[in-house]
Order: sequence, then structure tokens, then C-alpha cells
Amino acid sequence: MKGMKERLAKKIKLITIVSTLKQGLAHHKSKIDRTIHHIRDEIVAESGQRKGCVTPTLPELEYVDVSEQEHDVEEEEREILSEFEENCPPGGEDSVVFYATGLRGVRKTFEACRRVRFLLENHMVRYKERDVSVDSEYRDEMWRLLGRKVTSPRLFIRGRYIGGADEVVALNENGKLKKLLQGISRVHSPCECCLNERFLICSSCNGSSRLIADDEETSNMWTRCRECNEKGLVRCPLCT
Repeated sequence: MKGMKERLAKKIKLITIVSTLKQGLAHHKSKIDRTIHHIRDEIVAESGQRKGCVTPTLPELEYVDVSEQEHDVEEEEREILSEFEENCPPGGEDSVVFYATGLRGVRKTFEACRRVRFLLENHMVRYKERDVSVDSEYRDEMWRLLGRKVTSPRLFIRGRYIGGADEVVALNENGKLKKLLQGISRVHSPCECCLNERFLICSSCNGSSRLIADDEETSNMWTRCRECNEKGLVRCPLCT
């Protein structure tokens, strides 16, 4: 009988503890709910939204008109181009034409050409290099465009005369060269045809610039090859 009373007392004590625990949890939950409602009311009051809505909203993104930006860039390019003299070399309406020399005889000229070539390659744009030391027609063409006998390098972009090495380097430093070259087709590897040598050996005369004369009556058994220049080279059909 005594043992039964003790067990009953333990059960009553346990029920009391569980009841107290439930009451504590309920009280704690009530405090959390009040805190949540309070925070919700503050958010609603600050945002001016409908009371009771706690769903956060994303900030409105500013609309950017891409076409308008492109138009502004094109307008800026035209303004910069208009600063330079209109003087278009053959085939240079929408491209870059670079008159240079590969001869090291005059070190200053050679180094100037190398500086301009480095800048063009650094901007990774496709350009037409015309070596005046390899083809005299290029030299005459450059002189004719500028109206006087000048030395290379000379750079033309989209039918505009940009200048020599000093002018090109200055334009690169102030950021204008990059803008002038925008829209020019880009290149990521050497020319597949000539590996950026710009010339190929003439297949008709094998680089000798001479052919055997067909006319038996002529006293000279050799004749000038009409397919190549005086050095037996033909211009690369892809990059010149």
C-alpha cells in the first residue's frame, strides 16, 4: 500500500512538472509571437505598405537603354574621327591601314614602326600593314596620299589620317586610340596565309621576278614577271 502511494505521488509530481513546462513553452511562444508582430508593424510603418504584409520586396532596378548607350558610343567615335583629316588609302574606308618598314637600316624609323605595330597588336585589331621597304608601290602610295615624301610609320583609321608614331603613342596614352579602334574587327591569331609576313613568294617566277620570254625574236631571253613586285613577292590576299 505504501509503495502504491509513493508511485502515485511521483506521477502527480511528474504531471505537475510537465504542466509547468507546457505553460512555460506557451508563454515563451506568446512572447515570440508578440515580438514578430511588433517587428512586422515597424516594417509596415517604415515602408508605407499595407498593414499585415511582411513580404520583402526587391529594390527597383534602374532601366538601362542599351541601344541608347550604343548610340552614344558611336556618336563619340564620330566626334573623335572628325578631329582628323579625311584621307583614305585604297581599301581603307572601314579598316586600319598601317604604312611601315621592315628595314633596320635607319634604327629610329624601324623602332617607330615597331611601337605603332605593338599598340595595334595590343588592341587586338585587324589591320593592313603595307611595308614600303618591300613594295615600292606602297611607298609611292603613301607619298601620294600625304602629298610629300615622308617616312614611315603612317597610320590611317577608317579613311582618316591619324599620324606618325608620336601622334599614335599620344592618342594611346589619353585613351583616344582605343575609341578610334572600336568597331574594327578583332583578331586573335596570326594570318593563316602568310603568318603576318604580309607577302608571299610569287608562284609564277618562284621569287625571281623574271620569266623566260615567249617571244623567240627578242634578243633578251628573260622578261619581267607581271604577277609580283621587284622583289619577287606578291601581297597576301587575306591581310593586305
